[in-house]
Amino acid sequence: MIVNNPCLEFWFLLHFKKTSKYYDTCAEAKTELKKYLKNYEKTRKFFTKQGDDIYLKLKPRLKIAVENSIALGNYDKKNPKKAMCEMELFFQSSELKKHFE
Repeated sequence: MIVNNPCLEFWFLLHFKKTSKYYDTCAEAKTELKKYLKNYEKTRKFFTKQGDDIYLKLKPRLKIAVENSIALGNYDKKNPKKAMCEMELFFQSSELKKHFE
C-alpha cells in the first residue's frame, strides 16, 4: 500500500512544487495542481489519452517529485494532518528503478 496524504493529486503537485503544506481536501490540492496542469481532470480520458497521458506529462519531472516526496518523510500516526507521499516507493522498486534512473 502506498499512502498519499491527502490524495493522489498531491503526488502530481510534487512534480512541480516542493511543499509540505497539508491540504484538507483533494479539491484544495487539485486547485493548486491546476496552476501547473491547467487542464487537469480526474478522468479516465485525461489519464489515458493516447500520446498525451498523465504519465507522459509528468515523466520529465519524476526525479523532482521523488526528491520532494522523500523530503516529506514518513507517515506520522500522531500527526495525521502531516502532508506526506510514499509514491517514491513505487518508482524505487527494483522492478521499476532501472527504467527511471
